[in-house]
Amino acid sequence: MSEPLPLSVIVLTLNEERHLPGCLASVAGLARQILVVDSGSHDRTVELARAAGAEVVHRPFTGFASQRNAALELARQPWVLFLDADERVTPELAAEIRQAIDGATDATAGFWIPTQNWMFGRWIRGGGWWPDEHLRLLRAGRARYRPDVEVHEVVELSGEAGRLAYPLVHINYESYLEFLAKQARYARIRAEMLARQGRRPRRRTYLGQPARELWRRFVTLRGYRDGPTGLFLALAMAWHELHTWLLVRRLWKAASQQNPGKPDAPAGVELPDASLDLSVVIVSYNVREHVLGCLETVYASLRGSGLRGQVIVVDNASSDGTVEAVRAAFPGVEVIANRENRGFAAANNQGIRRARGRVVVLLNPDTRVAGDALGRLVHYLDENPAVGVVGPRLVYPDGRTQPSRRRFPTLLTGFLESTVVQDYWRDNRVLRRYYVADRSDAETQEVDWLVGACLAVRREAIETAGLLDERFFLYSEEVEWCWRIRRAGWRVVYLPEATVYHHESASAGQEPAARQIAFDTAKVQLYRRLHGRPAAEILRAFLLVNYLARIAIEGSKWLLGHKRALRRERIARYWRAFGSGLRPSRP
Repeated sequence: MSEPLPLSVIVLTLNEERHLPGCLASVAGLARQILVVDSGSHDRTVELARAAGAEVVHRPFTGFASQRNAALELARQPWVLFLDADERVTPELAAEIRQAIDGATDATAGFWIPTQNWMFGRWIRGGGWWPDEHLRLLRAGRARYRPDVEVHEVVELSGEAGRLAYPLVHINYESYLEFLAKQARYARIRAEMLARQGRRPRRRTYLGQPARELWRRFVTLRGYRDGPTGLFLALAMAWHELHTWLLVRRLWKAASQQNPGKPDAPAGVELPDASLDLSVVIVSYNVREHVLGCLETVYASLRGSGLRGQVIVVDNASSDGTVEAVRAAFPGVEVIANRENRGFAAANNQGIRRARGRVVVLLNPDTRVAGDALGRLVHYLDENPAVGVVGPRLVYPDGRTQPSRRRFPTLLTGFLESTVVQDYWRDNRVLRRYYVADRSDAETQEVDWLVGACLAVRREAIETAGLLDERFFLYSEEVEWCWRIRRAGWRVVYLPEATVYHHESASAGQEPAARQIAFDTAKVQLYRRLHGRPAAEILRAFLLVNYLARIAIEGSKWLLGHKRALRRERIARYWRAFGSGLRPSRP
């Protein structure tokens, strides 16, 4: 028999005498610590837990997330596996957990585990109930549950997450009434959370949200595969949406009576009701020919995919006739013509606010959509409800794959990436990690963020995480956005089976000095957001010194007579960047 793993199995309980024995039996011999955190059971739960050899800790229930965080503090082993009392670990999953822990690298902080949900005596395969992945296997000390998300808790990891193939077996609900009672409880908790976030229902919410959920569960997520049971579950989840928003209204009404006149603002954003499959948003700036070529491939991809789409072009005060050319060649395109260059993030937000698609695709004007790439992206989001953002394989015009997968930058990344250090030390561990060089770009994989040339974003992810941060005029806005979307509990995925060609930096490349300043200024802004003000100011100082080093290098090459015109241009560019101080000129 194998030795127990350096693992703490934690089960949260309240009156679980019916399910707990089977749960604990399924992990017998697997872990060095079995811990039951009980919230005041008045049946035989505690007695049965101790009889199975588990430690029992009593803790009043203060919310799912806070309960799990408290349990993490009690774990004595380096790995933690959270189970519900009605879940079972199969022998195959136990063996895979053993292999995962034994083979985990220092970068790995957790593993997603699929869930096989059994309801009313049958395995439910449609409606989003399969594979229903959750982060359950966690490295202690590097995982916390977000305290502001109490229903379907969200884990924040300090590191990477792997995936296991074998599922947990979840003996979910035995009767229809049990299911409805649990959803009513979840509706109350979720309504309180939404009200705390400042979310208010509109009149159309009471019809639109339930109808959308019914369609999503039964049609998009193929709940029809489960027959009448699938229809019941879809209807029940639609009622859950309506019940939740009615409770939110009741909470706001009670709050207004207690605090009349108190202003409140929502944390996220409400978009127009989704009436289309997707909305494509393209931001342009003096790239007329690129935009026209891009639009041709967008419409071809829509036709090939059979999708109902909306195309929006937001022009940032181009002087090359982009607006007139688009309106003449593609009269069906919705054009927003700005009188000034508002920046990439702000212009994208203008388009997003007009979006009527259930998926919003942000697409650079210097791209060409290959085949049914748009359909593949939308289909992947439909099949994977936990994914908030999916991006394609980007390809240079000559057919080479363009690196687009990234991990979030560490403190060191900013001092190496695109600096003089990288020029002379390209093969280093920090940048290999940043560029995800340890994984093949030919396989579908979860990432921290993707290059923003083409991003397909689920509208629910936008509504919960908010719009792009308009303080980023150009560059790094997609990094910060993906960071926020992941913190809201959504996954970001790279999908190589969808391909988009990308002529890199067509707009920004027209002004090299402005591009340099924008790139590094955005990097400093990003570090302030991710790592705090002291780290950002140190990085700013380093980048300014980096310009002086580059000026010295280019000056020495000029003295040697090597391509003097090029050296003069670069010296002028770096001097202008140094003089900018890398401080944003816009709020």
